[in-house]
Amino acid sequence: MPLNMRFRFSPAKDGLVKVLGPLETEIMQILWQDDRSTVKKVHRRLSAQREIAYTTVMTTMSRLAEKGVLNRHREGLAYVYAPAISEEDFVTMVVRQVLDGLLNDYSDTAIEYMIDYLARNNPAELQRLQHVIQSRTS
Repeated sequence: MPLNMRFRFSPAKDGLVKVLGPLETEIMQILWQDDRSTVKKVHRRLSAQREIAYTTVMTTMSRLAEKGVLNRHREGLAYVYAPAISEEDFVTMVVRQVLDGLLNDYSDTAIEYMIDYLARNNPAELQRLQHVIQSRTS
């Protein structure tokens, strides 16, 4: 899993749009589903849902490759893109980066909030967390 990927986190947005733009997220969803594709094929899929310029898709996929989320190689005249990281590993990496940042800078506040959040919203998960903590400290 590439550890050098850095993304801006926007907590008010939904899902992966928190760390990727809306178009980047759509493109990654297509590539995680298809495993590999060209700009032409991705553009065709996106165009079925809305009007979008081919060059916009091409630029966005190129930027995702520069960020290290996609791999690309040339086959004939076209670049073929494939995910450099699985969706599950990407989500794990993002969660770790966000939590590392919060815990490094605001450890007490972040931990207390997580405990309060679980107590209000998911008591069973809080209980599971208690067991994990006990197993690691005994």
